[in-house]
Amino acid sequence: MTHRLRSEDLGFLARAPVRQTCTRDLHTSADLLFERLAARPQDWPRWLGFARECQYQGAPPFGIGTMRNLRVTGRLRFQEAVIAWDPGERFAYRVEETNVPGITAMMEEWSLTPLSRTRTRVSWTMAADGPRPVRLMMRAGRSRVDKTFGKSMRRLDRMPRLPRL
Repeated sequence: MTHRLRSEDLGFLARAPVRQTCTRDLHTSADLLFERLAARPQDWPRWLGFARECQYQGAPPFGIGTMRNLRVTGRLRFQEAVIAWDPGERFAYRVEETNVPGITAMMEEWSLTPLSRTRTRVSWTMAADGPRPVRLMMRAGRSRVDKTFGKSMRRLDRMPRLPRL
C-alpha cells in the first residue's frame, strides 16, 4: 500500500520533529560529488549499501521538480520530488509517496562545502515527521544511521573517476 506524505518546503529541514545530520570530509571535488549524488541516481546502489534501485522519471535534463524512484532493502519504496538542485552545493528532495507506514512527512538534503580543489565536506540532513512511536523509532536508530552514512561515504569516496555524461 502506498502512503501519500504531507508536502513541506525546505524550511522543514529546520523545523521537523525528527532531524539528523551526518557530516564527513571526502577526498573528492564538490562538482564530482554533486554529479554522483544528483546527476547519477542509477549509481546509488554502488555506494549506498541498502539501495537496490534509484532512477529519475522522464528524460534529462533533471532538476527541481524531477521525480525520482528509490527502492531499498526490504521492498521499501520511495517516490521523491527534487526540491533543490544547486550544482556543486546542494541537492534536496521530498518524499511524496512511500510504502513505509507511519511516516507523514520526510525530506533529505545533501550540502557540499569545498575544502580545497579535491576535498569536500558532505553534510546529509534527514527531516521527518510521524506519530510518536515512529518518531521514537527514528530517534533510537540515530547511531545506526550515522554508521551507515560513514560506510556509504567511504564507498562513495573510493569510487573511480566518472566518465563525462
